[in-house]
Amino acid sequence: MASAANPCTGVCKFRDQVCLSCGRLRSEKKRWKKLGQSERREVIRQSAVRLEALGDQVIPSKKARRKHKKAVARAPSHPPGTPVRVQPDQLNLGAPDPRPDAPLPIVNAEAAREARQRWKKARKLAQKAKKNAQKAREADAAARGLPPG
Repeated sequence: MASAANPCTGVCKFRDQVCLSCGRLRSEKKRWKKLGQSERREVIRQSAVRLEALGDQVIPSKKARRKHKKAVARAPSHPPGTPVRVQPDQLNLGAPDPRPDAPLPIVNAEAAREARQRWKKARKLAQKAKKNAQKAREADAAARGLPPG
C-alpha cells in the first residue's frame, strides 16, 4: 500500500487548535512522524472532514490558489457570441506606437481587407506610371537625338 503523504501545505494558521490549511490538530502535526501508516490515513480522513466543516474559513494550498487563479483568468466574462455594449471612452486600443512601421490595431477585418486590395491596386498603378514615365523619357531623348538612359 502507498504511504500516506503529509497533507501540510506550509501555511499554518490555527483556529481552535485546528490548522485552517490542512485540517490537522496541533497534536497531530507534532506527532505526525511517529504515527504508523494506518494512523496517518485516519488523521488525513479526519482532517478532510474538519476542512469540510470549516467551509469558507479554510486557507487553500498554494497549488489550489494557482489553479483557481488560472481558471478565473481563462473564464470569459460573458458567454461567447453575446453582444457587449462598450462606450467609446472605454475602448482601449493601446498607446500609439511612434515607429513608422508600427502595426495598426485591426478593428474591422472586412475594411482592412478592402484597404489592402486598394493599396495593392494603387501600387500596381504606380509601377505602371513609373514604367510609362521611363518610356516617355526615352522617347523624348530619342526625338532629340540623345543616347537612351
